Amino acid sequence: MGSIDFDPTSDALQQVLVDATSVPSVEVNALQEHWQGNCFVAPKGAVRNTKLWLDKTISEYRNGFINSFVFFTSASEIMRSAPVLFDFPMCIPFKRIKQLRATSKGFEPVSPSTWNIILYGPPVDTVISDVDKVSLFYNSFRDIGRVTYNEWAGDNWQRDLEYYEEHKGDV
Repeated sequence: MGSIDFDPTSDALQQVLVDATSVPSVEVNALQEHWQGNCFVAPKGAVRNTKLWLDKTISEYRNGFINSFVFFTSASEIMRSAPVLFDFPMCIPFKRIKQLRATSKGFEPVSPSTWNIILYGPPVDTVISDVDKVSLFYNSFRDIGRVTYNEWAGDNWQRDLEYYEEHKGDV
């Protein structure tokens, strides 16, 4: 992905860890704004909140507002409630990823009680082939977990978008 241009789920304190070019201000509801560039999205909370952020991320990606994304969650039940995950390459780490929580004394490690999912929306530019985009993700994450994708994930992102446009009102 290169750099992180926007992290809609971060704040000024967490930004120390993410190092995104921009984060939303406290006054802005990032779910109601358009995003830009390469996004890192790591919502806090359970499945309901995670699904809101996932739906927004996929919408921004498929409608061309963001170029690429990495979506990280510890709400593993999202696989049941959001099968759209299977439209994208993802990594399921071998071990639960320890996270950091900001406190008044600095950052402290937090070990989540569930396993994690890392979802990838590859760059939409045509300079890199679709196979290379998935290979980059695979090579970046294969050492930490199982990378999985199906025959519809990664081979033709334009076809995925066309299918989405044709069927988005049928659900």
